[in-house]
Order: sequence, then C-alpha cells, then structure tokens
Amino acid sequence: MTTYDGRAFVLPTPLAWRLEYGLGSPCDSFWVKILWTAGQEDLLADGTRMTVTRGGETLFTGVVDECRCQWSEEGATAEITGRGMQALLLDNQAEAADYGLATLGEILRNYVTPFGISLAQPVSLPGAAGFSVSSGQSCWGVVYDFARYHAGVTPRFDRRGRLVLSPWADGTPIPLDGDAPVTETVWRVKRYGVLSQVTVKDVSGWNRQVIENAGFKARGGRCSRVILLPRKTGYQARRYNGQFQLNRSAAELTQTEVTVAIPFAAWPGELVKLTRAGWSKNGVYRVRESRVEMDQRGCTTTLTLCDPDAVL
Repeated sequence: MTTYDGRAFVLPTPLAWRLEYGLGSPCDSFWVKILWTAGQEDLLADGTRMTVTRGGETLFTGVVDECRCQWSEEGATAEITGRGMQALLLDNQAEAADYGLATLGEILRNYVTPFGISLAQPVSLPGAAGFSVSSGQSCWGVVYDFARYHAGVTPRFDRRGRLVLSPWADGTPIPLDGDAPVTETVWRVKRYGVLSQVTVKDVSGWNRQVIENAGFKARGGRCSRVILLPRKTGYQARRYNGQFQLNRSAAELTQTEVTVAIPFAAWPGELVKLTRAGWSKNGVYRVRESRVEMDQRGCTTTLTLCDPDAVL
C-alpha cells in the first residue's frame, strides 16, 4: 500500500482476498482482509494506492476506496477495498467541448495523463471528426467514446494500471477440458436491459431511424430506447448508430460462468475453449470478467464468458 505522501509498506499476510478484473464495465476491484495491530489505524487511513504482487509479478494496481478496522473474536482485523486505476477516470467529469478533429494525443493529454495514467503500449488510432464531449460526461466516457465508437477498440486497463487501446491479441484458446479443475459451470439468460428496438432521430424530429433486434423481439423482448442525434455529422452519426447499441446490449443476453479451482486461470480478453462432458454449451469464448479469490477453502477463479465477437 502507498500513502498520499509517498510512503509505501507491505501489508500482513491476508486472511482472505478477492481480485476482480473486467473490460471496463464493471471496473476492476479488490478486497483484502488482514490481521492488524491496534493503534495503527491511521496508517491505513492514509493509504491511496494498492499494488498486488506474486512472485515478482504485478497482479493488480488500483485506488484505495475504503478501509475498515474492527475488533471481534478474530482479533484486530482490517478490510480494505478499492478499484482499478480506471476509477480515476470514472470519478472525474470532463468539461463540455467540441473538437473539429479529435486526435488520440489530445484525448490522452486532456482526459488520461492528468491522472498519472499512461498507455500500456504505443498505438495509432484515427482522429475523430466532429467529436463532442457532453456536459457531465466522465473522463472514462470520453475515452470509451473515442476508442470504441470511432476506432472499434475496446478500451481497458492492464494489471499494472495502464490504459490499453490495442485490438485483441488472440492466440490459442486456453483449454478448459476434462484435465482442468473445473468445479462448476453455469449458463445464464438475462433479459433485463437487452434492447429490442432503438430509435435514432435528429433534433428536428423529421429524420429518424428505427432499428430492431428482430430475434429478441420475436421471443418477447420489449425494451426500447430513443437516441437524440445532435447537430453534428460524421463521428456523431456513427457514435449514435442504433445497430451498435443493439449489438452491445445483445452481448448481455447470455453468459457462461466457469469456476476453476486454481488462481488466475485466465484474464479478461483472452480466449478459452470450454469442453466439458455432459455440457451442451461447449465452444470457444472470450473472457469478459475474471474473479480470483482466496479464503479458508483455497483459491478459485470464476470466469464470465461471452461470444468472442460480442460488442464490449
């Protein structure tokens, strides 16, 4: 843990911990429970950053949100929770602005680097013509709009707290077959929030476009949105494209969850190949979320999987 004034110290061996990784939504997060010495609570209260390492490898870098000290039958314990470095972009609003041509350099300089966040690796993304930042939009919303809507890249953070704006580097899928210590598989259908129809119109109301998810609507889906298109051209028209909104919400409809009795079985963005006897939803998936936790039962990894081509 690092304090606001630059002091760094190693926490005691944890009694339990949980690390959650995603692809921007939800934000990465951590929770750790440790034994603590009474009278040193102020040291924890000064903490602002958390780094988790294992064998010299950085596994998590984030922001401390809350510290809780307590005395019980367990003795003096403390629980610390927080989020990944993306939290700094989520928690800070951007001023409204219009760009004739927004470049990656401008987006990073105005909405990323002021918070001490750097790029994981150099990238080249095209400029966005007619790019607008709305009042009250978070800095993360600005980055997401620029990268995802315009450049087609899913922005996310790596384990060292750096912003990643590169495409997926798909390799050989990680096997989750009969040799993997899989303890549970779950297939879930979540209809709430999945859009059946999107109406896009301009401020005059004369020009409108109605796009439907015909398959979901035929299966009883009834959830619509109306998107008002600003007086912009080019990028804004693409940003509010109704089909994109439908595709993004459709990715929420079905999810597969796999629990593996080992830590760090796979990372968000990686491909896995699920092959389980007696399971009808086998196939190749992309890891959307990964939750790694340790308690008295040992270490487990729970993976939330989605279609490799889903809009995230």
